[in-house]
Amino acid sequence: MKNLRVLMAVGLTASMLIAGCTSKTATEATPKGSTEPTAAATVAANKPDISKEVKLKMYLIGDAPKDLGLVYEEVNKMLKKDINATVEPVFLSWGDYVQKYPLLFATGEDFDLIYAANWYKYSEFANKGSYKELTTDMLNKYAPLTMKEIPKEAWDQVKVQNKIFMIPSSNKDFAMATVGVRGDLREKYKIAPLKTVDDFEKYLDTIAKNEPSLVPFDENAAGYALYDMIIGAETSTKVTVSNTLLSLDLKDKSGKLIDVGQTPQYLEYAKKMADWSKRGFWSKNALVNKTPSKDSFLAGKSSSMAGNSLDMSNTVTAANQKHPEWKAEMFDLYNGKPTYVSNYSSNGMSINANSKNPERALMMLDLFRNNEDYFNLTTYGIKGKHYDLTADKKVQALNGSDSGYKPDSGSPWGWRTAGLYKALSDQPAAFTAIKETWTKTAITNPLLNFVLDTTNIKNELAAIKNVKDQYRDPINLGVLADATEAVKTLNAKYKEAGLEKIQAEAQKQIDDFLKNNK
Repeated sequence: MKNLRVLMAVGLTASMLIAGCTSKTATEATPKGSTEPTAAATVAANKPDISKEVKLKMYLIGDAPKDLGLVYEEVNKMLKKDINATVEPVFLSWGDYVQKYPLLFATGEDFDLIYAANWYKYSEFANKGSYKELTTDMLNKYAPLTMKEIPKEAWDQVKVQNKIFMIPSSNKDFAMATVGVRGDLREKYKIAPLKTVDDFEKYLDTIAKNEPSLVPFDENAAGYALYDMIIGAETSTKVTVSNTLLSLDLKDKSGKLIDVGQTPQYLEYAKKMADWSKRGFWSKNALVNKTPSKDSFLAGKSSSMAGNSLDMSNTVTAANQKHPEWKAEMFDLYNGKPTYVSNYSSNGMSINANSKNPERALMMLDLFRNNEDYFNLTTYGIKGKHYDLTADKKVQALNGSDSGYKPDSGSPWGWRTAGLYKALSDQPAAFTAIKETWTKTAITNPLLNFVLDTTNIKNELAAIKNVKDQYRDPINLGVLADATEAVKTLNAKYKEAGLEKIQAEAQKQIDDFLKNNK
């Protein structure tokens, strides 16, 4: 990481030196009467034209922080000076993005940039022509620092039909979920530190029986953590086709697809969720609940939360700043079982295919990703107001949960850069320990780089999405009379929607991928 910062610093310095060259200096270096273009003329010819001021519009997923306007007022002062542009960030909330995101393209909304991710149909939107193709020439001209910083592996992972439609985050992370709990309650009821899903179940059951003012775990239909921890840890599977249960077992390098919905493990999972629902582990309106579990936890409405390790770490930190008596803590429930690193396409930024200013949008992303001032501002807020840096360059968040711009609250995941991302000064020790453990247990498999081309299965995938919403979400939340019948119905509906065709197409692509990556 240190070497990466040095390289980036060199790149930035070089860019500044080039931009700072004057015509006089170049002319003096050119022999009198020479017909060769001057150095300054060459730079001017390659330098993007920013003479016309443009206003960019950028869509992000999440809930806008209170001080978003203050932060982007500072961002825009810098952008106006550096690339003669300003940007308006617009947020699609966690409760609405599934409905609103596709409508932006369907209705021809005028915007420039948008968050993109493989967990939300990146390849499907790319195949539909929603995102602009980013050619090597474009990237070299308008995002040169990004081209140097992002590894080849990342560019390969975001290709759809061998074309690039996303600038991915370069910060490698793990896909597995962790849980956060109230340590004061765990200690009150003499529950040992959590190591397994069974331990988590014991905690939830205790809260359900003894703390009537709290929802044990305020889950919703968008939640993935329980499935991930119960099924993923058991089988080391990675879901391959969005909204289906078609998965790859990463321990098996043959690439044979598994339909998890047909396995005994999935039936047991469905039964467990039905049992947890009946025991009151989450509210009866969980299917229509749109509040992320971390928000409910931080608001004091629930006793636990679940999600990616960074989210849990940041929320535990915020909770302990506002309510130190909670003794909030986070746990890894994989208990030494195999893990895997997320695909680079799990976070990134794409440009609207109809953007009127794709060049300036790329230039802005190049700054957001590689210039530390922009990165810190969009990720941590205004220095001295929202955060400070410690002597060892860690971020010290100010004002705790009352801050108008907590670290990462501005949804900057799409331009998170490994060399610039900083640890929080009061980050839970468990966060570092979990990452170290997962690094040791991480599986290496070329199939982690596989990206499905959905061109030939668009209609089937649309039908599959409806099945998932109607029949699978209730299983995830145990809202059903009979788990066995619910799983049978789900599999039957998946088949009617064309799952067999999808599986055959995906398997063919996987086999071809493995042949070409021996």
